[in-house]
Amino acid sequence: MNWRVKLLLLVLSALIMPLATGSALAEGSGKRLALVVGMTNYVVAGTLPNASRDAEAFGTFLKGQGFETDLVLNADRRGLASALSNFSRKIGPEDVALFYYAGHGMQLRGENFLIGTDAKLESEFDVPAETIALSEIINALEKRARISMVFLDACRNNPLAERLTREVEGATRGGATRGLAPIETQGGGTLVAFAAAPGQVAADGTDGHSPFTRALIANLSGAGLEVGTAFKRVVRDVRKETQGKQQPQILSSLSLEFYFGPETAAPHAQAAQPAVATPAIDPEALAAEADFKKALRVGTARIWRFFVEKHRTGEYAQLGRQMLAQMEPVSRSQSTTGQAIEDRLLPNKDARKNVQLALAAKGLEIGAADGVFGEQTRAAIRRYQSQNRQPISGFIGELTAKALGIAFSQSADGIYSAAKPREYNIDDLKGLETDERILKAVSCLPHYHMVYGVFQGHLYVAVQSPVYIPASTAQFWTKLCGAHLAAITSEAENEFVASLFNSDASFFNVGYDPRSAVTYKMGPWIGLVQSPQGKEPRGGWSWDDGEPMVYSNWFANMPNEDKKGDDVGMYFAHREGKADVGSLRVTTWDDMAPLDSTSSFVLEFE
Repeated sequence: MNWRVKLLLLVLSALIMPLATGSALAEGSGKRLALVVGMTNYVVAGTLPNASRDAEAFGTFLKGQGFETDLVLNADRRGLASALSNFSRKIGPEDVALFYYAGHGMQLRGENFLIGTDAKLESEFDVPAETIALSEIINALEKRARISMVFLDACRNNPLAERLTREVEGATRGGATRGLAPIETQGGGTLVAFAAAPGQVAADGTDGHSPFTRALIANLSGAGLEVGTAFKRVVRDVRKETQGKQQPQILSSLSLEFYFGPETAAPHAQAAQPAVATPAIDPEALAAEADFKKALRVGTARIWRFFVEKHRTGEYAQLGRQMLAQMEPVSRSQSTTGQAIEDRLLPNKDARKNVQLALAAKGLEIGAADGVFGEQTRAAIRRYQSQNRQPISGFIGELTAKALGIAFSQSADGIYSAAKPREYNIDDLKGLETDERILKAVSCLPHYHMVYGVFQGHLYVAVQSPVYIPASTAQFWTKLCGAHLAAITSEAENEFVASLFNSDASFFNVGYDPRSAVTYKMGPWIGLVQSPQGKEPRGGWSWDDGEPMVYSNWFANMPNEDKKGDDVGMYFAHREGKADVGSLRVTTWDDMAPLDSTSSFVLEFE
């Protein structure tokens, strides 16, 4: 899954998922088709005793519900691909298509993969050849079927993924991790059900079947139960059997209702089994759902931290904490407690005293404004949060501090965005992102891919251009955004700015210069300018925001004014001859002319 394509994350909690609306599926206008796959005998990953039994049982269940079912057991990668290809060709535009998979699955860099029995996965580079991406399966079904359903009992403990976790350098969210990652569908008639929450490992079971598949068979065909409602019973049974260790999840964009069993229940059946109540509409839950979808699309640890701070209770809060735990080390994710966030924002007594004075100015009783948050201050904070319809925690977070007009400490230095350049939607950031400079940068550079972060309180935004641009274009966007091109004043600052763009080749213009016999690597434009008074190559250089040059990191023998008018600067390095510069890390600068061009620039916001 390419990061440029929006296939990331839209997990809905099964316990509060809004039920699909619309008319019931018109039976008879299409077929019910199913492909059921069970993988037990893996060459390297060992045996999953129940996976094939689960597939056989679920296949039998589906036949009883009128599905034309293809059963595939213990297929290698090629066999699985062939079965999927044959199945997709059978699907017509009025059909219901269901895919069930029991076996090993894994996620790598946020994408889910289903694993053939022949997989060895000795390195991350084997993944495309030895697995099948779940997103490709879902896309194939969505394109062909009226209703697509995917049931994945594929989060079982996987030694291959565990090995990749150890071997992929720096394996965190970007590496191979436990369980499956959440996804986002593209169609309006799709349901995807996971055996476990993102990052959880699902039980294989000890008595013939997995808890998830057993619950599916027991609950899906209940008379009068639409699939979304029936799934709530699946969740209930799995949680009970696993003592809360496993939480199935459902993602649904169904615009039609679908029933495995009869659409109406007989009177005696209704009396025998209590109905599952439709949850009442809860404004706070709806707001949490909207923010959850935003956070999924943004997909950064920073935004998940803000989500967890804003929404502290409910199913979406639990899912948000799970997402954050996948993306950060345990020690970092634990720092999202109310106390930890408050300590970061209010690091001393003076800052806390300012909060107390602001609360008192609102007519709230805080006792003495002494910089110590006792019970009176905590009660005042809770009351203020209640009056302003904020999550009531009794701790000062960024939302409460902003509402009180309190200036708080900037978050710690570091990259705030994803590490790779990508486009950010301003609407997804609103309501979660608290740094107005980030909102300004994203708003003024729509459709541009970027990486951004903060160093010593300054926001730096490395912007990737789809075409090579001269310095004048970079300067145009700088003025439009109310920023300036980066001004570098120390080695540490230079290293941080370089870290924004060196991990991605798209920030560079690479080529061979036969005149100098070098292979060059031209990086982003920065704010280096030479005044007309500069009498020689090294004279008269400064930064375009007016700062004098107190630090420099020119490439060897630069600036050299190779061409007349080489009065602007960029990141630059080269190697002698025709060389591979892909791994060359660029932290040095060169003087360039106005007509020279590169594919990126770095903005700085004070």
